[in-house]
Parts: sequence; C-alpha cells; structure tokens
Amino acid sequence: EDELELLGAMFSSDEDELVVERPTGGGATISVRLRPSSGGEQRRRLMEATLALELSQAYPESAAVCRLSRSRGMVGDEEAALLAALTALAAEAASSGEPCVYALVEAAIEKLTELNAGGDCPICRDD
Repeated sequence: EDELELLGAMFSSDEDELVVERPTGGGATISVRLRPSSGGEQRRRLMEATLALELSQAYPESAAVCRLSRSRGMVGDEEAALLAALTALAAEAASSGEPCVYALVEAAIEKLTELNAGGDCPICRDD
C-alpha cells in the first residue's frame, strides 16, 4: 500500500500514467507509463514505454512479473536488456522479501534515460 501511495504521488492516474488493477482474487497489476528524465525538454524525450508489474498475493515474497508494452524509440536488444535487468531486480528483492515496485520503476526510468541519451538512431538518437 505504501508503494502505491508513493507511485500515486509521482504519476497521474488522470493522464493514464499510472493504472492499478486489483482483481477479486488478490494481488495487483500496476502499469506505469515511463519516460526518460530530460530536464524538462519534451523534444529530448525520444523514448517511452509502459511497464506492467504483476504482483501475486504472495508479493513481496514472490517476485513481481515485469512486462513492457507500447515501447517507442528502442531497438529490440535495448527493450530486452531493460526487461532482463528489471526481472533480475524483482527476483533479488523477492529473495529477501523486500517490496520493490518503486525500485523497479526508478530503475526503469534511469535505464530509459541512459538509452535516450545514446545513439543508434531509432528516429533519431543520432550516431
């Protein structure tokens, strides 16, 4: 609950930046629209993705399942590397029973910011 309150303060549910679904069987699915940090320069935000975190009833002892959708501006291996890093972080947190939703979102934004600053075009990050 504390994690959801923190995310609610960071992201707007009015603009579909944050969507929380709670099925009747328990658990939750949290979807967050990710954008790189760009110092307020909208034109430098060349990447975007939606991170969906599926939390079982056993969370945080059970790892969050991470999925990316609606990605824009990433080449295939960048998306795969981001998802692999998030999955590893979720597994590490689950092994110690630590909540990790906020950490996963922050790690994803940080990685997206790094990728956004890099080259290898996808229209058009240069190089």
